[in-house]
Amino acid sequence: MSILFKHAVVALDLSEASDLVVSCVPHLKKFGMKKVTLVNVVPIPYSTKRTEVNTEEHREALEGYKKQLEAEDLTVEIDIRSGVHFYPPTEVLESAKERDADFVVIGNRGHSKVQEMLMGSTATEVLHRSDLPVYLINMEVEWYDDDVEKRKLVLGQAHEKSLDHVMHPTDFSENAYRAFEVIKNLDREGLIKKLSLVHVQGHHAIALKDPVSRDELTKQTEQILDEMRDQLSDNTRENAQIYITFGTPAKEIVSAAEDNKATMMIMGSQGKGFVERFFIGGVSNQVTRQSKIPVLLVPAERE
Repeated sequence: MSILFKHAVVALDLSEASDLVVSCVPHLKKFGMKKVTLVNVVPIPYSTKRTEVNTEEHREALEGYKKQLEAEDLTVEIDIRSGVHFYPPTEVLESAKERDADFVVIGNRGHSKVQEMLMGSTATEVLHRSDLPVYLINMEVEWYDDDVEKRKLVLGQAHEKSLDHVMHPTDFSENAYRAFEVIKNLDREGLIKKLSLVHVQGHHAIALKDPVSRDELTKQTEQILDEMRDQLSDNTRENAQIYITFGTPAKEIVSAAEDNKATMMIMGSQGKGFVERFFIGGVSNQVTRQSKIPVLLVPAERE
């Protein structure tokens, strides 16, 4: 079954990060997106006194974003979710479920504590809990003379170029192949200019201790990746590269993306079984924390 990307739930905390997230959203029309729901969560702290929470300022800000996106020929709805101790990650995913969205868009945390305070914990929790694909927008902090007051959030890269060079890390699990189906769909639409297929032979593999076994393992891996490349269109196949590396998966994946100037990663968020699911889940989480380019995480198929 094809994975659709027609309706996105976009999580916004109305910080400066939200401006950058909204600026990236129109470029997701390349994936087939036509509708957007802007979600903002307003938790109310418990109090013995009756408390009235005014969300008018939140609505005004979202209305501004709505007009901005409607000018890009998108259908836009607003969902402000407010309640006692509402937990943003849970509410974002509930909104996606209630509105029958196809995927979630959220700003990812970066490497500094400043970014972590913005949307980091929410993004991490959404990744762990989501049954839908999650598109993470990576942001960085620009500092001026180490002055916190002068720091500024910027995009790691211009998102209109995200499909110029797609990197697909794979562990050959069912979930990874599901992510590869997304790539093939984009390829059929002629949207991918260049593709890199990456497999990391983890340092834990017994075969790596034996040069003969390592060579045999590499040949088997090359054959599988070649078979995957053969499933692509003629143009993409000619521009598809294969990388087999050895070491710590997340570190190798991020290094491969930087060294080869990839503009986006599309990968599965889970592995083959319980152990692999925990392991690969950790890898995808580390990749999203370290990557400077957008990452589309595709979850396992819902039962």
